[in-house]
Amino acid sequence: MNSTEQKMYDFLVDLRENHKISGIKISFEDEGLTGEMAQIITSIAFKAGVHVSMKIGGCEAKRDMHDAKVLGVDKIVAPMIETAYALKKFVEATHSIYSDDERQNTKFMVNIETIGGYNNLKEMMQIPEAKEILGITLGRVDFSGSLGKDRSFVNSAEMEQYALHMAEIARANGKKMFIGGGVSAASLDFFRRLPTDVLASFETRNIIFDAQYSLNDPKIEHALVKAQGFELAWMQRKKEFYGQLSNAETKRIEMITERYNNSVAALQQKAV
Repeated sequence: MNSTEQKMYDFLVDLRENHKISGIKISFEDEGLTGEMAQIITSIAFKAGVHVSMKIGGCEAKRDMHDAKVLGVDKIVAPMIETAYALKKFVEATHSIYSDDERQNTKFMVNIETIGGYNNLKEMMQIPEAKEILGITLGRVDFSGSLGKDRSFVNSAEMEQYALHMAEIARANGKKMFIGGGVSAASLDFFRRLPTDVLASFETRNIIFDAQYSLNDPKIEHALVKAQGFELAWMQRKKEFYGQLSNAETKRIEMITERYNNSVAALQQKAV
């Protein structure tokens, strides 16, 4: 490992040992990972003793599923599932890549991240193929965008009502709920108001927190800062690998750097 990878490893070990994170999340979709970078980050994660969840490029992204299987990813997530048919196609695609034996150690999930997906969720959960997924993830940033709202909407009372209704549907169908998108310390009370028997985890861009433990962790704000630190190191590693970043990635580094520095300063101020 180079020095940046060592920093990533150290963050993950700290988060696992001191905050009991569930794993990390990587993406062939919105993150645009190449196979090489996926190998780098999964290798670091497994060495640090944490699981890996991968968001693939679509409901039938079989090449992504194959790569995820080769990498040893524990959980496959399909993005932007909006209809029962898309859910059906996703589950059928998993059967073409994973044998029955391999499915015993791999979990499959779907992202509900638009108002269209939300409106069709009850129908989705009633098809036979829905029995084969572990649960649903509410992606709050994209969901907000589908409503014509910006990122500030993610912690709103209206978004909370959408989340509560999704949790009710999940519970009625024996599914777990996961939540992400704009996760920060300001999101914690929102998450604490969701049903504890349904909410399994919440996730930042790359770190997955076990909801049952983390929402009662007195050091959760410190853990969220460490998650930002890991994400920043990961983006720096991608910059090293690719030589240059897209404008979007550069802007995200600037945003996370500012957020990370502000969070560290705030924690230091609390300690005074």
